[in-house]
Amino acid sequence: MQVTQKNEALYDLKEQLKHISQKVNPDAQKYLQKLIKNIERNTSQKEDWEKFELHFDQVYENFTKRIREKYPNLTPNDIKLCAYLRMNLSTKEIAPLLNISIRGVEISRYRLHKKLNMPQNENLIDFMMNL
Repeated sequence: MQVTQKNEALYDLKEQLKHISQKVNPDAQKYLQKLIKNIERNTSQKEDWEKFELHFDQVYENFTKRIREKYPNLTPNDIKLCAYLRMNLSTKEIAPLLNISIRGVEISRYRLHKKLNMPQNENLIDFMMNL
């Protein structure tokens, strides 16, 4: 979680640098572009997710492996959402971790509910806790 938050902060910093680079002289732009590339090299979300998943599976008894086996049609983003729901995170907490809006998380939750063929009245978090 800390790595994800660090990456989120670096992403915000990168976006600010991009905005600033448009307003400065060409020499400063070159320097800012180097900084942006350095940030991009140091924020590998795939590697971070792999580390997170390894530790998560140790704590939650191979949760992601079990859910992949039981529901092979789930996408990697669905698996991430399932993991965050298993951790009992709120929609507001999940949004920045997935780099989407709160509304985007709500839509993802709705779609996940359908992919899992859950009854409409069943709670998604309760389902993840009992999986």
